Amino acid sequence: MRNELKVIFSNTSLILSYLSLYFLFFKNYYNRFSLKPEYIFISIPLVWSIVSCFIYIIGWERDSLWDINVVYCADLAYSLNLNPYTDWSDNPTCQESTPLQFTYLKLVLDVLPFSLFEYNFFEKLWVAFLAILLLIYAYISTKLFNLKTNIIFNIIFILVMFEGANIVALQAGNISALVYLFVILAIFLYRNNRKKFYFFPLVALATFVKFHLGILLLIPFILDDKFNLKGYSIFFAVLIGLFLLNYFIHGSFIAQWIENLAYTDWGLKPWFSDLSILQPLWVNNIRDVEFNAIFKVLLAPLFIINLIYFKKIIANKFTDEETKDYLLVLCCLAFILILPRLKVYDFLIISCVTLKIYSDCIYSLFNKKKIVSYISLIILLVFYSAITYWRPQWDGSNNSYYYCIAFYLLYQSLVYCRAKMLE
Repeated sequence: MRNELKVIFSNTSLILSYLSLYFLFFKNYYNRFSLKPEYIFISIPLVWSIVSCFIYIIGWERDSLWDINVVYCADLAYSLNLNPYTDWSDNPTCQESTPLQFTYLKLVLDVLPFSLFEYNFFEKLWVAFLAILLLIYAYISTKLFNLKTNIIFNIIFILVMFEGANIVALQAGNISALVYLFVILAIFLYRNNRKKFYFFPLVALATFVKFHLGILLLIPFILDDKFNLKGYSIFFAVLIGLFLLNYFIHGSFIAQWIENLAYTDWGLKPWFSDLSILQPLWVNNIRDVEFNAIFKVLLAPLFIINLIYFKKIIANKFTDEETKDYLLVLCCLAFILILPRLKVYDFLIISCVTLKIYSDCIYSLFNKKKIVSYISLIILLVFYSAITYWRPQWDGSNNSYYYCIAFYLLYQSLVYCRAKMLE
């Protein structure tokens, strides 16, 4: 009954959001407010999402920080001369009945001396660290796209985007929050021609921890007018160097590390496998989650071709900076759409990027060209759906994947129409 009430309240909030959009957009009531339109147009779903998060947090009775707990315990085990891959749960302060396992290379623990702290203190320290990281994400996002929104608004926006997936990601305390800091910093530096060199070693560091982040090499491939041989060489040199260093220092743990990789789940899945027309391809052959991962890998060339072709379409229509911003947003969305193993914490980086989409959408709402205005209106409706929820998104659902598809197609259409206007 309690959950049913939450669903009702959530749906009511969504309906009220649509009604507010009618009066704000079609009746021009937004002119009566002194606030910026980007604050007004999303106020109702934003308020509800904050309430939903509050209700969720106060109703949570189980432990949090379960992901970072594994890393802490693995480091603690190693400090006690135990095997971090097999004996991490032997300590009574660590979780004992969890299917989770330490799945990172041992070198990661050498630079994360978690075991120096008592766990209760470490837990508080990590929460404070996550709060600082969130502030940095919001700040870099603001500077990356020269956004006009307040940094507090940006923090709330990032937290509640994609049905609050980032709430769960931060609750888990996953190390990805730190790893993705390298990614967004790399993207920020890449936008500076004099500092784009640093993109490649930073992404290499991130890839060493999370292998799938190597897909981010798609960004310079699309944005650069030429193949950046030097940059890619640096990436592979750093990545291979880290693997060799791990092998020479901790080679005895390689076998256990490979064995523990089997505990890594496939993460979120778009429900391609639920389509009856596709089921003969995987039923009695592979698991549905594996089928979805393969399906997304097969989608990758289509997105790459699309981005290359789209770059040619908008070439010389905008300033060089604007063109790079548009392509960067689309590349990040494509990263999510083709990622074989997608988890809730992967939406952190894309939530920062959607700030740019939202900003462009708001300032295109009242464009004289109707098609631009209506596409912006549809994008705003997608934002309403992506933000309004009664419970933050867990691994059991993946509506956010389809929100990303909608953002990709609609934002590309918006940029295309803008380009046509300039001809």
